[in-house]
Amino acid sequence: MKSLHQNARKVNYYVRMFTKELLDEIDYVITSSNQSSSSAAVPRRLTKFVEPSDNLSSFVDQLKSIHLEKDDDVLHSQLSQFISTVSNSNLSESWKSELSRCVRSKVPDEKVPWSTKYSDYQPVLFTAWPVLHVSLDPTSPKPPWADEDFTLKSKDELKSVKFNKDDELNGKKIDRKSRECKYEMDSKTGLPRNPRGRTGMIGRGLLGRFGPNLAADPIVSRFKKLPDGSIKHINKKPVLECVFIQRKDNNEWAIPGGMVEPGTAVSLTLVKEFREEALNVCHNDKEKAEKMTNELKKTLFSKGFTIYEGYVDDPRNTDNAWMETVAKNFHDTTGITYTFQLEGGDDAFNSKWQECSFSLKLYASHKHFIEKTVQRHSAHW
Repeated sequence: MKSLHQNARKVNYYVRMFTKELLDEIDYVITSSNQSSSSAAVPRRLTKFVEPSDNLSSFVDQLKSIHLEKDDDVLHSQLSQFISTVSNSNLSESWKSELSRCVRSKVPDEKVPWSTKYSDYQPVLFTAWPVLHVSLDPTSPKPPWADEDFTLKSKDELKSVKFNKDDELNGKKIDRKSRECKYEMDSKTGLPRNPRGRTGMIGRGLLGRFGPNLAADPIVSRFKKLPDGSIKHINKKPVLECVFIQRKDNNEWAIPGGMVEPGTAVSLTLVKEFREEALNVCHNDKEKAEKMTNELKKTLFSKGFTIYEGYVDDPRNTDNAWMETVAKNFHDTTGITYTFQLEGGDDAFNSKWQECSFSLKLYASHKHFIEKTVQRHSAHW
C-alpha cells in the first residue's frame, strides 16, 4: 500500500484541529459570560481571563471559514488575516504561536522522495503543546508517553537513542522499529527520516515519538443480516458490516483504534481501544473495564487475522515522526456482537455498524484496510 506522494500531507490537519478547538472554547467562554455578570475565568489552554466586553463572537465566522477551507492558498491568507485580527485579544499567545507555525510547507509530488534533490525545501518546525507539556504551565514536564524534544539535542547526543531497535521510555519497553523497513537518519540532525519522503513539516506535530508511532486498529466485522435472519447479498456476494467510530478531532468516521502505549502489547491495545471507543467502557470504571476486556479476549478477540501492518498515510505525519499500525480483523461467527451496545467513548463521538462498500468515506488509510477485509471474506464491495 505504498503511497509515494503522501497525499495526507496535503490536508492541513493541524490548522483545522486548532480552529475547531478554539471554536469550542469560544462557545464555552460566551456561554460562561452570559451566565454571570462577572468575568469568566477559563482555565484552558487557548484563552486567558476573558472579559464579557471582549467581542469573541466576531471571531466565530472567521474560524469557521478557516476550518472548512480546502484551498491551501486561501487558507494561508485567511489564517494570516485572523492572527493579525486577534493580536490584541485575550487569546493565549502560545496558541497564536502554534497556529502560525502549524501550516505545512508545500511539497510538489515530484519532490516528495528523498532521492530527488530539493534545495529550496524549507519545512516548518512544529510540535504541539500537549506533546511537550502535561499542563498549561510552560515549565511543566513532558507527558510520560512522549520522547524528550530531540530537536534540542546534538547529533552526537542522539546516538544513545536506540532508533530501529527496542528501547525504553520511563522504564517501559517501546519499539522503535518500523514495520516495513529500516529507516534512515537525517545526515544533519541525526533525527529519523520519514521513509516515504518529505511532508513539509519537521518535529513531531501531535505524535509522541520520533520515528514510527505504532497504533492498533481492531476491525470488528460480521455479515449483514436481513429481518428474517438470512444474510444479505448483493450480486450473489454476502454484505459485510463493520464497527466504525466518529473521531472527536475531525468528525471523520474511522476504524476504532489508538496508540500502543509503552510497555503494552499490541494484542491488549486492540481490545482496549475497541472497548473504549466503540463500547464506551473506559478505564475510569476499572472493574467494568477489566470484566469487558476479559470477556472480549476469551470470545471475539480470541482469534484474529492481520489485515495490514506498516506505514499509514496519516495527516499527522512529519519528516521525523510518522504513524504505523497493526490492523487486525476479528470476525463474528457466533453472534456475540448482537449483545453489544455500541456507544462512542474516549476519543469518539459515536459508534455504529456500517455496511462496507466502495462508497465508504473514512479517515486516512482506513478505507484500504476495510477493502482488504472485504476481499478476505469474499464479500460485496
